[in-house]
Amino acid sequence: MRLKGIFRLIRQRVAKNQQRYTLYFSILFSLALLCYRIYHSGTYLRVSLVWNLFLAYVPFAITRWMEKHPAEIKSRLTWYGCFVAWLLFIPNAPYILTDLFHLFDGGVPLWFDLFVIFSFAWNGMMLGYMSIRSMEHLWRTRYTRWPAWLFTFPVMFLCGMGVYIGRYLRYNSWDVVKDPLTLLGDMRDIVLHPVENRSAWAFTVCMGIFLSLMYPLVKKQSA
Repeated sequence: MRLKGIFRLIRQRVAKNQQRYTLYFSILFSLALLCYRIYHSGTYLRVSLVWNLFLAYVPFAITRWMEKHPAEIKSRLTWYGCFVAWLLFIPNAPYILTDLFHLFDGGVPLWFDLFVIFSFAWNGMMLGYMSIRSMEHLWRTRYTRWPAWLFTFPVMFLCGMGVYIGRYLRYNSWDVVKDPLTLLGDMRDIVLHPVENRSAWAFTVCMGIFLSLMYPLVKKQSA
């Protein structure tokens, strides 16, 4: 009877966290593809995908910690500290999509490279969406008068701007601390000179709309 109870608890836990466990297995699949690519090609060409996926995991880890420690985030300092850190790292989730730019570098069959890069991009996107969903819930719990869209849509477009800054201006999340003045200067130019930086705004808007359209579909499936 005790053994049956243990199995029942395991099944309940798996059912409750099915999406998260499926995502973990998907990440393992991506890592297996990458290991085979390294073995087959004899190069470490795509190993940076692991680092990019880790950066996409950081905001997911932040929201998981916040959900598990509701007493700690009652403090305004802790809450906003976590939120700012989350906001700085969340663009890393959709950023992996831009690694598809490197699809034609060679070393393995093109179709296999497509699976490698897209699987990492998919996992990064799912980590991001699950994290955004969690932060949206945390935000609405703290600010009950705010409609959800007033939080979600700005985050999506900030992600778009973050991806542009990372891919084309070659900044990363650490530059907020390491080189904030240069980063703020470039962002100021984008904001104050929209015509000269129309490609940045076009990319931001397209990415923001894309992320906003995908989010309800993913959110509905994971509800």
